Amino acid sequence: MLIELTAEEVQAQLKSGEAILVDVREPAEYEDERIPGAFLMPLGLLHGDQFPAPSNTRIILMCHLGGRSAQAADMLMQSGHKTVHHLGGGIEAWKAAGLKTQVY
Repeated sequence: MLIELTAEEVQAQLKSGEAILVDVREPAEYEDERIPGAFLMPLGLLHGDQFPAPSNTRIILMCHLGGRSAQAADMLMQSGHKTVHHLGGGIEAWKAAGLKTQVY
């Protein structure tokens, strides 16, 4: 099941420590601008059967607008992950909500 989260929901889960954010964009995109604390795992390198499924920490996927993170979520679900979360609208929704990014 794919669960789409708002930017505010993602921020709250990151602050509480109950989730980690995985950015599936390309390295150049990540280097230009990112959500603080996000880990890079480009979609082209993501292998669902090798992706960890921690029991006590939620993994939230994100990208620029939400399309690639939805693709990544589909890959993970096809590999046996029962529930996958992603940031609806991606980094653009994050910025639209007035949340800060790191720009380089």
